Amino acid sequence: MSQAGYQTIFAIATPPGRSAIAVIRISGPTAGDAPALFGATCPAAGQFSVARLVLDQRVIDQAILLFMKAPHSSTGEDVCEIHCHGSRAVIDVLLARLGASDGFRMAQAGEFTRRGFMNGKMDLSGVEGLADLIEAETSTQLHQAWAQIDGALRAPVMAWRGELVQLAAQLEALIDFADEDLPAMVETALRESTGDLRAALASHLDDGGAGELVRDGVTIALIGPVNAGKSTILNALAGRSAAIVSEEAGTTRDIIQIRLDLGGIPATILDTAGIRDESGTIEAEGILRSVEAAGFANLVLVILDGSDPAWPEARQKIDRLTSQPKFYLLNKADRGLSAAHAGKSGQMLSISAKDPADIEKLIETLAKLLVPLNHADASVIITRQRHRDAMQEAHDALGRALGHDFHHGPELAAEDFRVAAVALGRITGEIDVEELLGSIFSAFCIGK
Repeated sequence: MSQAGYQTIFAIATPPGRSAIAVIRISGPTAGDAPALFGATCPAAGQFSVARLVLDQRVIDQAILLFMKAPHSSTGEDVCEIHCHGSRAVIDVLLARLGASDGFRMAQAGEFTRRGFMNGKMDLSGVEGLADLIEAETSTQLHQAWAQIDGALRAPVMAWRGELVQLAAQLEALIDFADEDLPAMVETALRESTGDLRAALASHLDDGGAGELVRDGVTIALIGPVNAGKSTILNALAGRSAAIVSEEAGTTRDIIQIRLDLGGIPATILDTAGIRDESGTIEAEGILRSVEAAGFANLVLVILDGSDPAWPEARQKIDRLTSQPKFYLLNKADRGLSAAHAGKSGQMLSISAKDPADIEKLIETLAKLLVPLNHADASVIITRQRHRDAMQEAHDALGRALGHDFHHGPELAAEDFRVAAVALGRITGEIDVEELLGSIFSAFCIGK
């Protein structure tokens, strides 16, 4: 995309507030003219310089200036960066001067990245990976984001589209020679190749939503009878008093949540109201919310009083309330476990919420439960629902194509190949996705 006709945009690229350094990014055809607005000279491409920035014969700041010549920049345009001190006064003066100058305007959210996309610096899945990198809280999210930026999704999608082009060419041969008896092996090979491509898509679709869970995080609901120690465990996990702890039954009525890093997977832990049959109106509402929270959780951590002989009945009651995946925690091991615990193993752990070593053991156990999501082999490539929807559409289109008679009705199969190719093209942005761009780029900050 040529720079001609495009305004030069600018924005602060560092977080607002007082800091040692702030970066003002400028991109567009007149980016190299920006230093002159402050009596400075733009450095040569690929170099930097130190300059005093002057306005109305007064020194505003001493800054580092960098210049990158198109197309060798992140936006594909001329880019100038001013690395100044992070004083609010300095930043305000510099931005005001740029905004008052002809040909310069403040960037919109994500506009720098959008220009990079329009100039072929990255595909749409790479843009989404960059957004995920900025939002990453854990190491697993970080690695997944970089894999996306580096083409973990783009590479197979491009390969699949290439295969579709080859399949379409073979199908064209069937259309062009429809009146001739082509060897049966031609159609057989075409069907096998189509089936192999469809199977490849299916293998990635059958990933349990791991990529989305890493990106968005998992939710773990603490469910159990009153006074089983749910709030004590939540506080121990949080390392602070996030929930009120009392011997009085039914203390927790509203859902309380904390965020944890469990082996690289971001997790939201929900402490819910204790489950019991007899309760007041307000507590009953809290119990209803507990059941709802369990229904939406990725994992239900059922907390039971292991010293209470009736814990198996409490477990059965909770099992009837939700069908979500569960792990059982027998708390209050310091009081001695009930004989009912004998012989129990598997998805069950006994601890004392008052023992820091047991809390560490619980954290390790939860992290192990999430190991399938921690895909170090980068085999998981779907990180957003739109990726999944597009791949599912391509998979279904190939299934329809296989249902047609390639020799006597190849036009129908050809249309399904086209639908599959278009669906895959939307993932990387090769096919017109203008309606998506606004929502994707608006998620970025102004300076990105």
